[in-house]
Amino acid sequence: MSHFAALMLSATSTTRWPDSIDATITASYLAVILGIPILGYVVMVLDFRRWLRSLRRSLVIVSRAVTTVPYWALLERPACLRAFDLKMPCTEAEVLAAYREKAKTMHPDRGGDLKSFLRLQKNVDKALKLVRGNEGDSSGS
Repeated sequence: MSHFAALMLSATSTTRWPDSIDATITASYLAVILGIPILGYVVMVLDFRRWLRSLRRSLVIVSRAVTTVPYWALLERPACLRAFDLKMPCTEAEVLAAYREKAKTMHPDRGGDLKSFLRLQKNVDKALKLVRGNEGDSSGS
């Protein structure tokens, strides 16, 4: 047996693995490998809790929202739809149903005024044009 082989054999038999350097490197490696996912989990939990707290603030804002239509929005509603108490978007059937209800009371044969009934006729024509135009726009896109 050579001198070098004997030296290696004696060196390996007297030392144990892991020595201090190997143990330090192995512990550092395991700390990094396990520490990064644990740190990511902790950050994720903290961020999720912050997100839940922010929802509480937004729910307060939503619960205090105005439930009625603002005055300026009513002004933007066309007069032909205001005559029938309708809002956009509405369908042609809704306009015709509202017209029939109003015509029952405003028709001259039922004791209504001729001018107001003619105004109602103009409003129903305008409302139908408006609704038909919007239905064409929404079906095309």
